[in-house]
Amino acid sequence: MAALAAIALAHALTAAQVVVDESGLIVPQFDAAARFHEEVARSRWSASPMEYVDGASSAVLRHPYTIAHAAEDGELFVASFTLNHVVRLRWISGRRAQYKVFVKGRELDGPVGMALESGELFVASFTNDVVLRVNASDGALLGRIGDENTLDCPEGIAIGPDSRLYVASFLLPHLSVFERQSGAYLGKFGSIGVPRALTEPSPWAPKMPGPPTLAGAEDLAFDLRGDVHVTAYYSSAIYKFNGTSGALEYTYGKGLVHGPVGCACDPQSGDIFVSSYRDSKVLRFTSDGQFVGVAAGVESEHDAARAGGATAARGSSRARTISSPSGLAFADDGTLWVASYATGAVTRFNSSFGGGRTFWRVTD
Repeated sequence: MAALAAIALAHALTAAQVVVDESGLIVPQFDAAARFHEEVARSRWSASPMEYVDGASSAVLRHPYTIAHAAEDGELFVASFTLNHVVRLRWISGRRAQYKVFVKGRELDGPVGMALESGELFVASFTNDVVLRVNASDGALLGRIGDENTLDCPEGIAIGPDSRLYVASFLLPHLSVFERQSGAYLGKFGSIGVPRALTEPSPWAPKMPGPPTLAGAEDLAFDLRGDVHVTAYYSSAIYKFNGTSGALEYTYGKGLVHGPVGCACDPQSGDIFVSSYRDSKVLRFTSDGQFVGVAAGVESEHDAARAGGATAARGSSRARTISSPSGLAFADDGTLWVASYATGAVTRFNSSFGGGRTFWRVTD
């Protein structure tokens, strides 16, 4: 997602401040004196005491990267990458929502991953290699976790069953583990060894290449058994690590997911949901890596069968319900929230049962 980050930054810069490297990535070039005065002008940290206001829109949620669901009150925290703030969103009904800019400041430079635990919000700051620990009620900054020696463009965050903080950095081939309260660095997690194949190869099959490389780590999620699933944008695959040993068990999703970003575990079924950024879908897998189907972004087979020929006429419209999905979050009741990075939309889905399978549809 570093590619998306650079593109988003480019929109905010003039042409003279941008170069394109050989790989096609847009790289910002800053004038040192101008950047110094810009930083001095910004407050280091600001927690907003304002009341909620109507009118949450893509202007407020520009380039939403991740979502964190507050189970206590059902509200959402949404990180806006290019606006450098976290919005607290209160859903009213249908398309109506209220919001307030929860936290901002130059400590928060490119907010990406978030996690909620015991009244505290953890936010990854992509550009300055730190995770910020924030009071989830009043926005007070409680501490800083990590630095350039332990993180490198941090993105995904998750609290493990052991209450430790696990962080995926886009430019590191492993996860970094910290003590949640003190911020002490506990070491690396996720060793890349030869993965176990989901199916045994035939004896005459050609020899498989070496172990995969975790390229462009985006997000991570713990499944109900405590194992860790990590999305890798440039590898276009999901990596499953043993939650106890950290050994790589296998990769999955190759050829199905294109530019995986967000990753979330359904608290009811235990399935893993992954946002496929480049083809605007959310895919569903079992925790063992078996593909279940497209959860959002296109018509389900169930809907197509019920609607008959009329489905084709409106299929393209439904496919645009989400666009370039990034962050995913589940509520305890099975509601799935999806952030569309390109359009600034936050879409809510719920589950319904038909033919023994769970399908998803827009709630409102």
